[in-house]
Amino acid sequence: MRLDIDDSFQLMWIPAESQPDALTGQDEYEELRIGRRKVTNQDVTIALLEIRKSIRHTAYMTALSGGDARLVHDLARALLTEREPVRVWPLLMERLTIDLPADLAVLVDLDWQSGTGHALTGKPDWLEEAPLDDLIAAHMRVHPLLRHYAHTRDLTPLTLDEFTDDRWGKSEAYHAGKAAIGIDRQLALPLTSRPGQIRGVIMSRGDHGFTDRDLEYADLARSLLDTVSAHEKVVRDIPRLGDPAEHGITMREMAVLTLLDKGLTAHAIGTRLQIAERTVVKHKENIYRKLRVHDRVAVLNKARALGVLPPEPPRPEDHL
Repeated sequence: MRLDIDDSFQLMWIPAESQPDALTGQDEYEELRIGRRKVTNQDVTIALLEIRKSIRHTAYMTALSGGDARLVHDLARALLTEREPVRVWPLLMERLTIDLPADLAVLVDLDWQSGTGHALTGKPDWLEEAPLDDLIAAHMRVHPLLRHYAHTRDLTPLTLDEFTDDRWGKSEAYHAGKAAIGIDRQLALPLTSRPGQIRGVIMSRGDHGFTDRDLEYADLARSLLDTVSAHEKVVRDIPRLGDPAEHGITMREMAVLTLLDKGLTAHAIGTRLQIAERTVVKHKENIYRKLRVHDRVAVLNKARALGVLPPEPPRPEDHL
């Protein structure tokens, strides 16, 4: 089946027999404007392909119901249309608590060596008033799930139940978390991070444990979150110049354009953004088409002329 967009910007499933398959790269995409920003079905298709290529076990695409797969695709939409990727995280936390479902979701960034860390954002909103950083500082190194990720660098979503027995329910760390924010059964979605760092989403529910379906959905969502994280790191460094949307350039394409300006190859850009090399090539083709140029040098010059990229720094010989 094919993913499409209706006039209210809701994702729709259209049977393959009645429409060409968008995931095969067919032409003729309808366009949608959100303010001055133009989002095409092709943009959505590229994002979905990135997610699919990052999934560790492609069988999950068929193991999940169509509704669950659509939930993950809806999360991709948020990434496509948000100019400031950091704003996506609260939205993603909220969607995870609804879609899984769970009672709460918290994005954490921990430094295992120093024993410090922070809760960056979370849902529900009342978590902003909770002593999350104090809990992290006091108990992160005895938390069985965090210890596993710290020592293995594993990126598999796992539940706390897989690492605990009756002793955990009697521990000081368990009772502190239970008293402060009501956490009980937990599921972690680890993100790619540097050595010594643990970055990921901790989810909790109080009534019952997580099922195989929950783990399959979490694996898909984890891949998307990793893509968001890699995208955020690049976009965060983009100078605030002209608005790329005025020229039809999405923030994903802007990330690729910025790395092109730094001299990176398509392969290196794919590694930095955690997407396939041919996906980078597709982004480049879209940028060339939108700016009406045909090569790398021309596109960088055109982007500078439009104020989308900063002026080229002067060469040393220019000062002689």
